[in-house]
Amino acid sequence: MSSGVPYSETALDPNAWDWRRIADNQPLDASAAGTLARIGDADRRSDAEELHWLLKGIRRELAYFNDIYPDAPFERELAAAFARQVDTLDSRASSFIERPAKSTWDDYLTLKYEIRKLYKQLGGIVSGSDWQTPGKQSHSGRQTLTDEAGFAQTEEGTYQRCYGSEAVKAYEDAALRAFYGMPDGLLSRSSLFLTTSGMKALELAIAAFRTFSERRLPCIIQSGFYGEGVELAKTLLEDVRVAAPDEIYGILESSQKIGCLIVDPGQCWPVRPPVDLDRLFDCLRRHQPCGNERLFVVVDRTLTSISNRMFQRYANELPSHIVLVSVESGIKYLQYGFDLANVGYLVACGQAMLEASHRARWVELLSILDAGASPLHVRQLPAPDFSTIEARLGRLNRNAHWMNAYLRYLQKQGRIKDYFLSVNASDAFTLEGEHWIGTVFYIRLHGELSEKAYQARIDACASAAPTGMHLISGGSFGFDSLRLNAVHGDTPEENALRLSAGRAPLDQLMATMRVLDELLFHSCQA
Repeated sequence: MSSGVPYSETALDPNAWDWRRIADNQPLDASAAGTLARIGDADRRSDAEELHWLLKGIRRELAYFNDIYPDAPFERELAAAFARQVDTLDSRASSFIERPAKSTWDDYLTLKYEIRKLYKQLGGIVSGSDWQTPGKQSHSGRQTLTDEAGFAQTEEGTYQRCYGSEAVKAYEDAALRAFYGMPDGLLSRSSLFLTTSGMKALELAIAAFRTFSERRLPCIIQSGFYGEGVELAKTLLEDVRVAAPDEIYGILESSQKIGCLIVDPGQCWPVRPPVDLDRLFDCLRRHQPCGNERLFVVVDRTLTSISNRMFQRYANELPSHIVLVSVESGIKYLQYGFDLANVGYLVACGQAMLEASHRARWVELLSILDAGASPLHVRQLPAPDFSTIEARLGRLNRNAHWMNAYLRYLQKQGRIKDYFLSVNASDAFTLEGEHWIGTVFYIRLHGELSEKAYQARIDACASAAPTGMHLISGGSFGFDSLRLNAVHGDTPEENALRLSAGRAPLDQLMATMRVLDELLFHSCQA
């Protein structure tokens, strides 16, 4: 959009924005600046609502802490101290609503990370008396320390590692509904297991395939799948074959003998064509079984997250021999930007899950692999809540679309060589009516830079950026802050930088783009 055209909230389109003013660090005209400020203030009010919601979660856990220690002097003092801190933080969050223009990005992140610290601390204290093998209470009356069971533990006579925590099971039930939107008709044949990481979720899925397969049928893994995932499959299985999406469709359509299929509709680096879920599941609907063998279809949902409603879209139409499995890293998009605990999610859905013995074997594998998440970690996590996650990821996606338009402009101007999305725009992945394109971008600069050279440029940029901007040199994604790190492939052409867009207010994001251009992209033109 040219500088002379009036701006309004409804007309503000990143693809029509005058990016020259940002890339060349020129001031915006008054109308554009005013519009950005109004949107930024609305964003900050929305941020404050998220903070209030997070603090309500602390209050609920604090009430539970009070219930389990009704007359313990030390614990009562701790509870009172926590309550005072929550009140203080709640008041500060309210000021963002009352005076959004006075609330900086640094103010918001400082307050949010104070709340993060409370989740970590309170979760540890609530589970502080837990035993890994809580005993059975053999007397009537109130529980005591010498009962060898934690005050927050409702289970008795069990082993926590062997799927013995009721707190973990309650969280799993809530997550299945909130994060996966599992329809009621599918709940009876679906199970969610919270694991110690996304990789452990994949390991559990592979172990299940191997356990339930009577014959050693091949496992097909999509080319471009996360590198460590490929190595894991090759380590655990004898016959692993890498295939491009078109080859996978052909294998399914010709009913070749396979027992497991591992795919990702998103794009890791180096980018390879992603699987098309509509086409994949069209093939799966018509797939013929190999004797009595089941086909395990494992989909990594990490990059597409809640925009990927594959259970609602496809599960009801699958043949009975197919077990549909979703695996996902839990520290990316599902922890409200807190990066609290290394957990993963595995959801298995299919007719086989109706069999008690089949589901019991999954639980046995969870125990054998020591794959189950710790009750301590569950106590430290905010409750699963779809509306909050949807609003949060909606902002991330809004920012990603603006970042996409900005990078497209830089590429046209020759300031960067090229860039790639982590999720291609598709009707299969939508959030709040918009295409979800992921928040991760892979950017190549001009010249054959080494991974070390990319990282050096990132570190220099992060060091020179204004402190309150919170431009972070670091991996992972899904956080509030904008993060940068170097990535590599097998050849020099496959070295790049990875950018995670973050969820800053729009005016703050635009200010960060100016800094990126000045410190990272401006000197990299061809």
